[in-house]
Amino acid sequence: MKAQSPDHRYLETKAAADKKEACPTGKLEQALYLLLQGNAPDELVARAYDIYTHEFKREVLESFLLVGASPTEICSVIRVPEAVTETYGYLFFDNSIFTDDLDVINYAYTYKRSKFGRELKRFAVDLGRECLKIRISRGAYNISAGVTQQGIRSTAFLMSQLVRVNQVDSNLANAALRWAQVGLRATEEGENKEADSLLEQLKMALETREETTSSERSGISPEDILH
Repeated sequence: MKAQSPDHRYLETKAAADKKEACPTGKLEQALYLLLQGNAPDELVARAYDIYTHEFKREVLESFLLVGASPTEICSVIRVPEAVTETYGYLFFDNSIFTDDLDVINYAYTYKRSKFGRELKRFAVDLGRECLKIRISRGAYNISAGVTQQGIRSTAFLMSQLVRVNQVDSNLANAALRWAQVGLRATEEGENKEADSLLEQLKMALETREETTSSERSGISPEDILH
């Protein structure tokens, strides 16, 4: 990760405005400089600045940008115009400072500016932008069947591996199995054979949990795994 904050362009422009130094180069930087000095603002820059200066607006938009959501995707969920998101990304959240996903994860888990932002950015990094879209849209966002099925596959596989090394409560195991059944039934038709095979693997793993390694042997408690 480069030795910069994602809002480095804003910070540099603000420092120049505060010290009444020369206006920086760059059209958007110049518009921001004028705005910070109380002059008639550029509409896009003014909207982006408004988002930046309000905690919950800022953290939602930055969480999307952190996990690579495009301006089009963001607009489809929170109706922020694409041009505003592009302006915001340039002035206030420069993704190019992140060298790789390790930088992104580190940024989310060491973020301190806002408690809400820290939680939301960790959520976005841990679960991905599709889950973020569902959360922020309050369930209104419709995920494609293909993405849904892939998520179910991944979750079912992970759960089947976890019950092999941890004893789990039978009620929880049955609830997990019912969840997998409902989820797999809700996906697109055409892959039923593969879906049924996956379901049987999960069912077998859950039903044979008495043969699994105990939490004492694994050193990991069920609470740590399941929560």
